Amino acid sequence: MSVTGHEPDDDPNADPPPEDPWAFPPPPPPAGWGRGNASPPAALPPWAAPPVPPPAGGGQGEEATGETAFAGDADPWRIPPQPRWDPAHEPPPTQHTVNDVPVPETAPGDRAPAYEPPPAPDRGLPPTQEPPATIFDLPPSATSRSTPRPPGSRMPAGGHGGPAYDPTQQWQPGAPPTMYDEPWRRDTPQRGRRTVRLKPILFTVAGLVVVALIAGGVVFLTGRGPLHHTTTGPAAQLAGATFAPDPAAKADGHDQELLGVASAGSIVVAVGGETETADYRGEFLVSSDGGRSFRLADVRTPDGAEPGYGDTPRVIAGSAGAWVALGGSHAGTAVWTSRDGQTWIRQPDSTGAVFGRDKIARVARTASGFVAVGDTSQKGDYSDAVPVVWLSSDGRQWERLGNDQLKMSLPGGPLSLIDVAAHGNVVLAYGWATNGKGQIVKDGVWRSSDGGRTWASVDIPHPKGTAGPGIAVAATPAGFIAGRNAHSKSEQYGVVLTSADGSSWRKAGEIHLPGYGGLQRLASSDRGLAAVIGGDKKVLIARSPDGGTWQNGGDVPVSSGRTIEGVAVTAGATIVAARENAGQDTDAVLAVRDTLGQELPVDVAAIPGVVRPDQTVTSVATSPNLRVAVGGTNGDGAVWTSPDGSRWTRASDTGGALARPGKQRLINVTSGAAGWVAVGYDGDRPLAVTSPDGTSWHSAAGFDPGSGHAATYAAAYGKAGYVIVGESGSSAGTWVSSDLKSWTPGSGGDLEGTKTANRWMRGVVAGASGYVAVGGVSDPSVKDAPQGRPAVWTSSDGVKWTLKQLPQPSGALEGWFDHVAVRGSLLVATGTAATASGRTAFAFVSADGGASWQEVRLPKAGQDGADSSDRNSTATALTATPHGFVIAGAAGRTGRTDVVLWTSADGRSWVAQTPQGTGLSGRGDQWLTGLAAAGTELLGVGISADHRGEQPTLWRRPVP
Repeated sequence: MSVTGHEPDDDPNADPPPEDPWAFPPPPPPAGWGRGNASPPAALPPWAAPPVPPPAGGGQGEEATGETAFAGDADPWRIPPQPRWDPAHEPPPTQHTVNDVPVPETAPGDRAPAYEPPPAPDRGLPPTQEPPATIFDLPPSATSRSTPRPPGSRMPAGGHGGPAYDPTQQWQPGAPPTMYDEPWRRDTPQRGRRTVRLKPILFTVAGLVVVALIAGGVVFLTGRGPLHHTTTGPAAQLAGATFAPDPAAKADGHDQELLGVASAGSIVVAVGGETETADYRGEFLVSSDGGRSFRLADVRTPDGAEPGYGDTPRVIAGSAGAWVALGGSHAGTAVWTSRDGQTWIRQPDSTGAVFGRDKIARVARTASGFVAVGDTSQKGDYSDAVPVVWLSSDGRQWERLGNDQLKMSLPGGPLSLIDVAAHGNVVLAYGWATNGKGQIVKDGVWRSSDGGRTWASVDIPHPKGTAGPGIAVAATPAGFIAGRNAHSKSEQYGVVLTSADGSSWRKAGEIHLPGYGGLQRLASSDRGLAAVIGGDKKVLIARSPDGGTWQNGGDVPVSSGRTIEGVAVTAGATIVAARENAGQDTDAVLAVRDTLGQELPVDVAAIPGVVRPDQTVTSVATSPNLRVAVGGTNGDGAVWTSPDGSRWTRASDTGGALARPGKQRLINVTSGAAGWVAVGYDGDRPLAVTSPDGTSWHSAAGFDPGSGHAATYAAAYGKAGYVIVGESGSSAGTWVSSDLKSWTPGSGGDLEGTKTANRWMRGVVAGASGYVAVGGVSDPSVKDAPQGRPAVWTSSDGVKWTLKQLPQPSGALEGWFDHVAVRGSLLVATGTAATASGRTAFAFVSADGGASWQEVRLPKAGQDGADSSDRNSTATALTATPHGFVIAGAAGRTGRTDVVLWTSADGRSWVAQTPQGTGLSGRGDQWLTGLAAAGTELLGVGISADHRGEQPTLWRRPVP
């Protein structure tokens, strides 16, 4: 990280981006992750939303099908489930599910849920909110956000509108009940995802649901106060070693997967990514030795800057001199290009805009560029699917050809293009028509001789023994190859046909392997051919030099949690990309077999930079003699203590309170007369733990949030004792305890919300006159627009609360509070507001204990232009100090988000500072997620991240 904050991509005198679309600008020296810690560990910001269960009868808790879920619109990346091939009863379609699990006949939108966080109950899409431009399937590891995104609060339970609505998430039923020491823990889910059965490769296009958060728009200009670039105090530390992962943990706490793979010569590129718990980190794994070893490829933007998180490369193709990958992003479709497959450029969002809401199935390299195929749906559920083709000469600019230009059709149902292969500028596209039950009723192949611009139907023969639909196609150095399933009285086998021009076909050979269960995919490169075939608890690999003769190329075991996603072939190896859920979390798999079928060991977890252990510090609090930081590692909650803020020790006496099957995170902590209390989430349930001394932690005695949805966000200590706030169903939730031994829930009409007007709390403090909690309410009187607005509750005892609804921040469409701090009778509350094209931090102040509030103007923080905080700033933490108040925020574009501090003595007049240095500014994204004052020292914890991963930061400086 730069100490001055001036990176090469900020230099106004720097050379413009190269015109060569495949040129990769030489990156600057990588930002250091600290001595002795070359692999930046992962971390989670506290705004990562805890999961919530569905409402009773709300329709989101239906039995999962074993497929991946898609909420909101029907999933446009979902290929309809196909029937099992049974030669004894029906003609064989090519597709065969290796595990032979019956596929439920679900509608295209009924997909099983992604891991975390599930959505809040009963929330509907605000009428004016558009779904994401392009939607992919959500891979098992993908979650709602990626770390280097400005924080955004989770949508509360209940009604229409509210914070950070995410239409792609859906609640997932938990696993069988697990007994814990709290009697209310009845529905804790098992860690990891539901078992995902093996999907047939040829007929399944798994992708990524691009999660659309209401980032909102450019917010009102909050003023032009003084802006100070400062290096006051020491730089932040990269604290991966200080807040280290649990050495005894059996899992890394993150999910990894590979979603596609391609080869050209000795170059192999596998694409996929890793969840950083708060979001998704897309990855390119590249091999230059034919698949025997891999490394993590470098990815940059066209100007050499850091790409943002949240992107997932899904389909990939290339050859010598030009590669392209397509996938999902928060903005829609993401596009990457590469000259050599080893270094990649993430193209601007505008490059992927042409794909709109269409579904991309596959992409191929032609002599003149690239061709991608897929389909689109006017209804959104793909019951009216029609084909789409996209063309590009360089990967940076794409042209869309709709079916009015393609003129493709099949009788029997909607038509989807599923696969594509190209030899020179001759292209073959394969597609099928399905009926209302998702069954293939007809399939076909179309040929283009001009790189994909014009098409004509072509017939691929049915040799003896073959019948019905189902074709696998691939391009070879000599032309094309196609495969069909066949059967005789004694066996099932494959028939292979070849063609020099894609028009005239001849039978070339047959594939006979013991246990043959159905051809799934053909893969080809200039170094050979490979076929992937379903078998009993494994997939079989066959190799051929020419398509005529086939040899056993080994097999890849398929457990109940393994899904094969792609295959590539080189001269000496066949490479299978997969993902596997072994019960703890999901792991990426590269299964490599040599030409004799022997395993070439490739351990994805051992590739530097690919797998980062979950490592999170979200909040910090102080007492006269102790500092306590909370977060999580390896998927479990974690606590660290320090006597002085510099030397930290992990709390080890936690029993089973912070190590359970559900993925855990502690997000807030406070101290009081009886000890400490920390809150967060455990799977889809609240998590509350207590400690008499900060080092020994146990489940909160007597804390029962009830059997419905509940979430805990913050805690405070005051005259009546400890108060925890969050939400309970559609209502704001509070729980109070005088001694940490028993808890009483809050009550009263001012807490209660409805399914169309929910209420939520996100922060709480205790002052001289009682407790003040902040959050938001959903205003049902606002029609056809986001409804969330700021709200404050006051209480003298933590049980009975009085609500005060505040106006929206100036110029904002929507906003609510996330943090509150108190100093004497003075209160400051902060949040993030949104309009049409950005988001901005905002603040309110109260001088009378929370009875009345006034909005205050936060001065601009950050740079002008694309990095202007007027377009993108968020409030991430807040604390009171002996001198007043400090707000921590983040400002700048994704991939270059820097820490901002706003300071004030009276809560009304604010000064902005942009501290510089490691962990605070420079390439990548930085946030402070927790602040606390300890005497004259300000203590901050947070995150520093780039596309290589993330790790915690620790900052100690004098109180400003």
